[in-house]
Amino acid sequence: MDIKKLRYFLAVVDAGSITAAAKRIPIAQPALTRQIRLLEERVGARLFERDRKGVSLTSAGQYLYNNSRRLVADLDSIANKTRAISDGYSDSLSIGITTIHPYIPSISNLISRFRGQNPGIRLTLESMLSGPQTSAILEGGIDAGILFTEEEDEPRFAYLPLASYRMAVIVSRRHPLTEGPPKSLCAFADAPFIRFSRDSTPGSYDRVDRCFQQAGIVPNTVQECHDDITIRSLVATGMGYAIMPSIMARGESELVAYELEDLSITSQLMLAWHQDNGSKAIDELCRMVGYPR
Repeated sequence: MDIKKLRYFLAVVDAGSITAAAKRIPIAQPALTRQIRLLEERVGARLFERDRKGVSLTSAGQYLYNNSRRLVADLDSIANKTRAISDGYSDSLSIGITTIHPYIPSISNLISRFRGQNPGIRLTLESMLSGPQTSAILEGGIDAGILFTEEEDEPRFAYLPLASYRMAVIVSRRHPLTEGPPKSLCAFADAPFIRFSRDSTPGSYDRVDRCFQQAGIVPNTVQECHDDITIRSLVATGMGYAIMPSIMARGESELVAYELEDLSITSQLMLAWHQDNGSKAIDELCRMVGYPR
């Protein structure tokens, strides 16, 4: 079975339509449609039900999806380790790390210690937001991730907690959005809100929304962004407020963080990997964190 066709198949399932998948890959839509038809001919089964809204899996397609994702991930892992061995390493480990890692020295310390104690393991790092990290782990693009998430966000993962940070309203110190120190989210009911797009941090996005709902507020969202650096920059100019881990304002003269009574949620920093990944390198990383698996 052609691995490229399996990748195309997974892309269509994840995107929900051939049109959307073709834009993401990218590939011409007619070419992608042909590849899916060739895959259906190869397995001898119809994989998708098609309608105006997009595509949905048949029972045969669901079976192929459940099994091909790990197959593709395993093949990628084998290829990575083969290249590492060819270059003189005994193993390889690719890790996604949260984009705010410069604000969390313990992450850099862990990576430094791992490199120092495991010179035979090729370590590859990719700075990524939580949503893309989750997708990359599932698709086999990385072996593990250091990301902000909750255990219920992805039941197919194994988790190891690293730290917990209180979420806070972050505002510019030079451009206050309230007359005095705020006590609740109601103080920001009409203020411009700058937030992450949902595909960047889906779990955190939904938890923040629940806080707004419980406070009876519809946030005045003026901008959605895909990265925290852009959000911090916009907040510093006085464009609006953001809700982020309070550490994002630590040591910053331009920003101030307010931990509010009705924003009593935390952001959990986790080491996460797919439950089916039996990597010895991940075992070693867990041991160094202090929780051998």
